[in-house]
Amino acid sequence: MASNIGLATAFNVAIGFSAILGNGLVIFVMTVRREQFSSFTNRLIRHQSIIDFISGLVFLAVTGVKQSSLFENVEENFMGEMLCRLIYSNFMVLGLSVTSTYNLVVISLERFLATCYPVKHRNYCSLSKIKVSMYAVWIIGFTYALVFLCVYKVSENQCSFNHDMGSVAEATLFCLSFVVEYAIPVTLISFSYVRILLVLRQKLHNANADQQDGVFSKAKRNVIMTMLIAGCMFFICWTPVELMRLLLTSNVVTTKTPQVGYVLGAFTELVMCNMSVNPVVYCFKYEHFRTQLKQLVRSRFGRNRVRPGEESTDGPTLSVPDLRGTAPVNLD
Repeated sequence: MASNIGLATAFNVAIGFSAILGNGLVIFVMTVRREQFSSFTNRLIRHQSIIDFISGLVFLAVTGVKQSSLFENVEENFMGEMLCRLIYSNFMVLGLSVTSTYNLVVISLERFLATCYPVKHRNYCSLSKIKVSMYAVWIIGFTYALVFLCVYKVSENQCSFNHDMGSVAEATLFCLSFVVEYAIPVTLISFSYVRILLVLRQKLHNANADQQDGVFSKAKRNVIMTMLIAGCMFFICWTPVELMRLLLTSNVVTTKTPQVGYVLGAFTELVMCNMSVNPVVYCFKYEHFRTQLKQLVRSRFGRNRVRPGEESTDGPTLSVPDLRGTAPVNLD
């Protein structure tokens, strides 16, 4: 039992650090090369990485607190209740996870509008509206997470889920979780990318050979496929735990069986992996990001090389060369 807990903790720490390092890299590259990532989609991608970066920090902190002695004997007072409801309930982690999910939804809808209704996208989509959508995903995420402040309590000096609420309330909570965390995002993301692929296929079919490159440029195709893969990774990470919750709510399986608890824990860890997988997708699939990352690395280390017979007098520098000759990729 102790070995399983230790293994789970080590895995959680690895997930947290990978989310911090991977998303930190994306944020750094997109911030330093801001002019090259100025499109609406790239701003939303950077926002996605900021959310997942904060998620990694919070997840590490929560993992550390849960492994401490704070939850061994929780006092039944105000501080104990706050510790139980804010930390043990994973309020912050859940809020950030749902915020990240709906930012992915916004990215898919923005690509859908840009591809299927380009005129409306140019006329109505603005930087201020993109910022409003960023604020909206935070509001959605933490408004939803507020529900879970009410379903945990301190009982007999232990923090636990409040099963006294009754089977109807538990079923209602599951339905709410399933709809907000999974059904709505999957429906909107699937609709957006299916429509994008159908519209592009139709445009390509109706265009002649000389027009096809303009209809479906390499840069546009690459970013659509990148975000499509990110959407698929969301589906892979979230589907198992949602199916397991469905089986538990319908009493097909029960947590009284030890194996079910282990499986549910593994599926929950898979959900947490979603916050660290997107940087891997960008590095392997997003060509524009790879290009800017390579240029940044070369500009940082290439200028410090010392040729034979020469002595370098330059100290370390984080300056970035002028990129005005490199045009940003327009994804709109």
